[in-house]
Formats: sequence, structure tokens, C-alpha cells
Amino acid sequence: MKTNYMIAVCDILGFERLVETQPLDAVVDNAIGWFRKALYYSLHKDGFPGSVPELQELEAHPDVGVAWFSDTVLLYTLRDDETCVRNLISTVGWLLFLTIVEGRTRIRGGISYGEAYINSKNSLFVGTPIIEAYRLEQSQQWAGAALTKAAVERIPEVARSGRFADWWIIPYPVPVKEGTLDTLAVKWTLGDHHPSWKQVWSDSREEPNDSDWAKQPDVCEKFINTKAFHDLTCTWCNKSPRRVG
Repeated sequence: MKTNYMIAVCDILGFERLVETQPLDAVVDNAIGWFRKALYYSLHKDGFPGSVPELQELEAHPDVGVAWFSDTVLLYTLRDDETCVRNLISTVGWLLFLTIVEGRTRIRGGISYGEAYINSKNSLFVGTPIIEAYRLEQSQQWAGAALTKAAVERIPEVARSGRFADWWIIPYPVPVKEGTLDTLAVKWTLGDHHPSWKQVWSDSREEPNDSDWAKQPDVCEKFINTKAFHDLTCTWCNKSPRRVG
């Protein structure tokens, strides 16, 4: 139906390379299977599933709708109210947290708000906020998620400061291809983790070396920007985190 939605477009980073370099069964059973489990937990928050959930289980949330297209997950509010908006953002936050902290499939997301036509039964998803969310997602240089101006304005003004634990957002200069974008970012660092956790480049070193930068500078930049966000905003690892934005 046609109404206003908060919409998140989330892409799995490095999916093309994964498909090209791994056996198809391994991609489906391992990478995508684990990601579906993480998505289920991020939505329902009632225990990490032992088996890969069916689509009906993912769609059973009372506030957030789900659609899946290859390497893209689309999340949308089922009602235009604060409960649904807050749950959509926390879902994106948990999904970012699980993928980053577990060190598996990473995602990047854009979130926008506005009028759209959504008919999930017939797989029809049309509207400006979907395009805006996709464009913002594509422009970012990290594993993270940011909000468009329209999405920011849909957030209650009192919650935009990032001080409330039930609103997984924080003002932040989001790294994009053109520099930075001052907006609200999804604060995935609210996910419960031990202060000893470190985001590392690989099993053999914490940071990318000169060879890594020469071979894959874009991936290295995204890693550094993602790590910087954690180090600046994480209340688990910093007793007095620096204010950003």
C-alpha cells in the first residue's frame, strides 16, 4: 500500500567476490546461512537460532518488514509510528554489530523516509525513499549505516542527540566517497561486547600493512573508518567516549 515508510537498504559487502571465489554451496550454507541467522536475531532479539530460519520466520516481526534480493536486504516499517521506526533502526544496529564483531559477512546501509508503495505479497517495492537509501548506502566508505535528511527529520528531535540507549543513533561525520557527511549514524556499538574485543584486519595483524593498501585501498579505508567509529563511540570500551559530530 502507499504510505510513509522508514526504509533501510543494506548491502552485503564483498558479495560478488565471495560468489566468484567460493563454492556456491559454501556461500549459501555458510555465509548466507549465518547471515540469515544474524538477521533473525537482529529482528526478534529472542536468541540466536541454531538452524537457518525460513523466510516466514524473518517476516513474522510485528513492526519491521523484510525483503531480500540477492546481496541486498530491504527493511521497512509496518506502521508510521515511533515504535516501528525505533525497532527498524535497532535491527540495523544489531545486524551491523553481529556482522562486525563476529568478523563474518559485513554490511553497509542507508536509511531514508517518505512515501512509497509496498506490496510484499507481490514483491512490489517502489518509492523515493528506497532510491535515497540505496544511494546513501552506496556512497559510504565503511561498514556502517547512515540516515538521510528525511530520515533524520522523522526521528523525534529529543532523540537526535544520541543520548538515549533505546535509540541506536548518534551524530557523526559519516565517511563517504566525497569526504564526510554530517548526519545521524546507526550506533551499532551499543551491542553488548567485552571491552577486550578488538576489530582486527586479519588473523595475523591488527592493521592493514603497505601491501594491503597497495592491493585493496578501498577495503583498507573502510576498515579504518569502521574501526574509528567503534573507538570513538563505544560506551562498553570507553568509560568517557569522546563526543563526535
